[in-house]
Amino acid sequence: MNTHTESKNVIQKLIDQTLVDFFESSIKSAQLVDKHYETLWKNLYDLHRSGGKRIRPKIVLMAYEAFGGKDYADVVPVACAHELLHFSMLVHDDIIDRDVMRYGVDNINGRYQKLYAAVLPDRQDQTHYAESAALIAGDLMLAGAHRLINESGLSSEKKVALQRIMYGSIFDVAGGQLLDTESSFRPLGSIDALKIAHYKTASYSFVGPLLTGASLANATDKDINTLRDLGMSLGIAYQLTDDLLGVFGDESMTGKSNTGDIREGKRTYIIEQTVKGLNPRDLKQFKTYFGAQDLNETDIASVKELIIKSGAKIETEKLINEYAKQAIKLLDSLPIPVKSHMQFAELIETSTRRNF
Repeated sequence: MNTHTESKNVIQKLIDQTLVDFFESSIKSAQLVDKHYETLWKNLYDLHRSGGKRIRPKIVLMAYEAFGGKDYADVVPVACAHELLHFSMLVHDDIIDRDVMRYGVDNINGRYQKLYAAVLPDRQDQTHYAESAALIAGDLMLAGAHRLINESGLSSEKKVALQRIMYGSIFDVAGGQLLDTESSFRPLGSIDALKIAHYKTASYSFVGPLLTGASLANATDKDINTLRDLGMSLGIAYQLTDDLLGVFGDESMTGKSNTGDIREGKRTYIIEQTVKGLNPRDLKQFKTYFGAQDLNETDIASVKELIIKSGAKIETEKLINEYAKQAIKLLDSLPIPVKSHMQFAELIETSTRRNF
């Protein structure tokens, strides 16, 4: 086993153990409150273990190591705080998207839909209370992110700086999420999908973790700024890839529906390009289907054919490549060890060439 692989394995074990400790201690505390509260925490823990690649904490530690950081004990909890922030966003995002699946299994909404079906005869009540439980669950993960930072052994000054980065990530993703949610009922062709990708994904998924790790290793302001630009380019490419998979992805690989975005009428970049690329007759047909909840498989297939016909799929793939190349260019300008360069190059590759 080479040193690169050994380093990745060590990092993964540190991340996994910290998250296990967080959830298990929280479940024990929840037992003291009520068995139903314990059930919520157990559902969260089970869902969290069902999937996810733990990209964000890995990025924190990769950036920390790249700029000379060596003391992982106090940094790993902070890295895991970014994972809990991400998990919080996923739980809340599933409420917004009215999804009941995540990682190919029931998400919090889906689990509580079934749980409450046994005691609530009205379907609307089942949905309302299931989404309420999911809302609480997402809030708990957000609070947990702050807890991990505060309980780290870092100095007070460092904690304040990290909380500031965390708040900036939350502020940005909330703005991006609002724009994304409202895009479902805004006129087709009026949405800045790249702005949404910037704020909804790039800021908290890549920029925040990169700045956290680098700042803990005392990177220079110049390198911090380069990392910010790198994270933004990579984050937008990642979101564009996610949007592409939201329509053309293999559900068995992604663990999520490839029809939900069409039924919800999500105005992603690929959809905005579809609107621009279709002729008037095809656009009329597209608007008839897009955003309709009762579409059958034939209707969905027609929408996907129109997206391809418009050139939007190719255009999206082209833009993903452009952002990935920009990220590589920025990476090449950083004064980091070869091993770290390899790790970040691999991250860029897997984030933009994925089918999951």
